[in-house]
Amino acid sequence: MSRYIVGVDIGGTFTGTALFDEALNLIHGCEVVKTTAMRSGDELIEHILGSVDAGLAQQNATRSDVAGMGIGAPGPLDLERGTVLDTPNVPILTQFPLKERMGQASGLPVLLDNDANVFTLGEAKQGAARGYPYVLGVTLGTGFGWGIVLNGGVYHGATGTAAEYGLSPWREEGRTWEDDISVQGLLSFYRGQGGRAESPQEVAKLAGKGDATALDAWHAYGQVLGLALCHGVNLIDPHIVVVGGAMARAWDYFSPTMLETLRRHIFDLPRERLKVVPSQLGELAALYGAACQIEAIAS
Repeated sequence: MSRYIVGVDIGGTFTGTALFDEALNLIHGCEVVKTTAMRSGDELIEHILGSVDAGLAQQNATRSDVAGMGIGAPGPLDLERGTVLDTPNVPILTQFPLKERMGQASGLPVLLDNDANVFTLGEAKQGAARGYPYVLGVTLGTGFGWGIVLNGGVYHGATGTAAEYGLSPWREEGRTWEDDISVQGLLSFYRGQGGRAESPQEVAKLAGKGDATALDAWHAYGQVLGLALCHGVNLIDPHIVVVGGAMARAWDYFSPTMLETLRRHIFDLPRERLKVVPSQLGELAALYGAACQIEAIAS
């Protein structure tokens, strides 16, 4: 009888893997793979499986003890074919048949979904949005991902590309939401005011020390994020919005402006009732959500 489910979260910088039991209890977090060090999709698969096999060995198990593998990958995706399309943040996976290649290499059943979708599903099943029927999740990092969970299931739309909103233009010059609500977006705000930081973590540290330029950058970032979120809230009317990704760690610096901007542009009832919270599961959210895809197979 299968004892494990593998969850995989492919990010623009790092790829995480974890082992869960059939009740979705986390058993083991495997070694992280550096996505940016990989030269091809097949090389990434090789390293993911190496990480998984090492984790299984520590549990005195092998792939024969695994019910399946759920993967969250940067979109957009062709879910019917299991192919990553023109993803800007992991170019080695552009037009790559990830589901098929991973299935062939691993010998396991494989299910694939958008990384923001599995993040949102993880928070809905195990995290901050547990018990809420209508959930909007966003991830802040290399990109700007969106996911929608309705009554416990991911909303994919007609072609599987629902909630790929981050790549939509929002300014006349053609800049997308992701251009401004991402690592590079924050750094652009900061450097535009003469700052020289090399990472969001550095900008956050400077803000913590009261640096005015850093605080202004997070303020501008929060304003744009609040504007983007008001579109999602007005469209689907969620009970809760969960904000995750690496940049959500700077919640204290951008959330006041984000919340003020968001609430100014939504209707009275959601303004009173909507919850907007940081991720409860952090880096584990997408791994839980990825594993949730296999739960039905395992049970």
